[in-house]
Amino acid sequence: MIRWFIPFLFMTVSVCGQEAETDAESLLKRKFSSTTKLLHKPPRPFFQGRPYNLEFFSDLPKDSVETLALFFKTEANLEYWEVPLEPYRGRYRFRYDPKLHPGEEITYFFVAVMKNAGIYAVPVNGDGKLAPYYIRPVDPIKYYESITPK
Repeated sequence: MIRWFIPFLFMTVSVCGQEAETDAESLLKRKFSSTTKLLHKPPRPFFQGRPYNLEFFSDLPKDSVETLALFFKTEANLEYWEVPLEPYRGRYRFRYDPKLHPGEEITYFFVAVMKNAGIYAVPVNGDGKLAPYYIRPVDPIKYYESITPK
């Protein structure tokens, strides 16, 4: 019984060790360079009840990228969800659907982990810390009423 338990213990420790490097909580505490390797512009306006593509562009060489991911949560989720992203027509994107992930707000950021142990993230503030995007969807009727001249 001990013979199978020890290898299982080592496998568990090594897998957990790898995940700890890219879990959302450790990423939020880490410092990043303010390089423009990842580019993202939040959708504006962001209407309630409508799906949106959260997408970003990257000039990182594809053969040196280990993973590209979106981390997001709504106020209904206590923890960030990690979504691996694949290239789609020159960009990386995730289709956010409020029916699948309900909530009154969404908080998210993007991370690229490189094979040579480098890591990039967006958005990053002036101190090099992640500053996740925070979006509160607006009611489309109220939005258009507010921008329509009277």
